[in-house]
Amino acid sequence: MRSPCRDAPPRGVGGKSGRGSWCHAFLRKVYSILSVQVLLTTVTSAIFLYSTGVQAFVHERPALLLISGFGSLAVIVALTLYRHQHPVNLYLLFGFTLLEALTVAITVSFYDVAIVLQAFILTTSVFLGLTAYTLQSKRDFSKFGAGLFACLWILIFSSFLRLFFYSETIELVFAAAGALLFCGFIIYDTHLLMHKLSPEEYILAAINLYLDIINLFLHLLRFLEAFNKK
Repeated sequence: MRSPCRDAPPRGVGGKSGRGSWCHAFLRKVYSILSVQVLLTTVTSAIFLYSTGVQAFVHERPALLLISGFGSLAVIVALTLYRHQHPVNLYLLFGFTLLEALTVAITVSFYDVAIVLQAFILTTSVFLGLTAYTLQSKRDFSKFGAGLFACLWILIFSSFLRLFFYSETIELVFAAAGALLFCGFIIYDTHLLMHKLSPEEYILAAINLYLDIINLFLHLLRFLEAFNKK
């Protein structure tokens, strides 16, 4: 698999000009898609957070959260299969982003505005900081992939304990662990974007980073909520 930032065909003086322009074009495409996804999610969440009418409608229909959640899972499976088929991949990407934005918006409607804003600011700061660090780092972060996915499965299975042994301390620990884990995924997926993914995988790269941001935000939201209750 050819990476646009590592294996681009050399052009110009010493090959650096062509390689750099190809890499920058790929990064612009990925981060442009990601920016639209985050903007749509932010606007949708703001509507659900500040509109009492929308909140009342959503809180009276808890099944909406399940529908949007399972809907986004179904669409992302289809998107994985058709991610190279244009323009179907763009339609599926929009549908997935819309459903995921609804899922996040419904979730934040149950939280206090101040906590949501704190989580938003923290998520933005952490993502920008980790992205800047990874883009300039010379380290190979791809070797951490197996460990990150192993920790993710451990976190998923351990989360079932919350159903039987819920406490604010357990919630705090799991939320902190989840936030740290997705900090690792941001570094890992940014490294893949730079060194492993081919130019045709721009949608996959955008989805990976988008899900990292969403999961980091939701875990920080849970952490701040549990921390304020203690």
